[in-house]
Amino acid sequence: MSLSFKKWRSFINESKLRVFDFDDTLVKSQSKIKITRPDGSTDELTPGEYAIEGEDPENEYDFSEFEEVIDPQEIEKVTNILRNVVNAGTDGREIVILTARRPISEDAIKNYLEEIEIDISRITFVLLGDADPLAKSDWIENKIKEGATDILFLDDSGKNVDAVLDLKQQYPDIKIDARQVKYAEELPEENPTKQVDPEIIDMIKEYVGLPIRAMYLYESDTIFARLEEAYDSKTMDEVYSYWKESNELHKLQQMGYNVRLVSREASIDEPNIPLTKDLL
Repeated sequence: MSLSFKKWRSFINESKLRVFDFDDTLVKSQSKIKITRPDGSTDELTPGEYAIEGEDPENEYDFSEFEEVIDPQEIEKVTNILRNVVNAGTDGREIVILTARRPISEDAIKNYLEEIEIDISRITFVLLGDADPLAKSDWIENKIKEGATDILFLDDSGKNVDAVLDLKQQYPDIKIDARQVKYAEELPEENPTKQVDPEIIDMIKEYVGLPIRAMYLYESDTIFARLEEAYDSKTMDEVYSYWKESNELHKLQQMGYNVRLVSREASIDEPNIPLTKDLL
């Protein structure tokens, strides 16, 4: 192989920078940006919608939901890339999560990545608190000035990707691979939460007549009421037998709700029931 000394030196001293956006790149969450317009009307935007629409200086924006990672869906096509990069080690390579989220979100992001078994000890977290595409390209430009020579940038925002690709004109000798990833759009939408009228909740409490610890919505029409007491199986059978024949249950069924009673400590033998919506 024949290489000039300059090229050999560049090869030997290669410094790789692997940069991943967070929202709608590694994870799709239910966190929303809340907007209040001058006329008092309100709206909500997903991170993707916000990236396209941008900010109107006349509106007020509330990013408080981005202090957490709400109802996350893993975007495996990108998290698997991150896993491979992390597993390749950090020798000559810096791995970065670069997000517009504010620094207060760092622990929530780290906790989520640990939950999906990604080694965060090898990752640098940069939370800019700024959605301007230039904020990300400026940060990457500073890394180029510090010696980065081979850059991979993955982001769902076309504006962010374009801002990073513009750096090629200023730094033609630097390898810059900036890609827009839109895999979040392929994920199925979360089942919409059925809005249960608070009066229905009160009716269930009244009709059951036993202390209820919590209630959960399953699919669109079944409510599980977990009782406060840990009844034994014989007593629970008697309670449920009485409930199944009660006029109160029939009234609720006519209103579109099937209410099932379970003991405090009982497991529920329905397959894959997402008992995630605490309605109390």
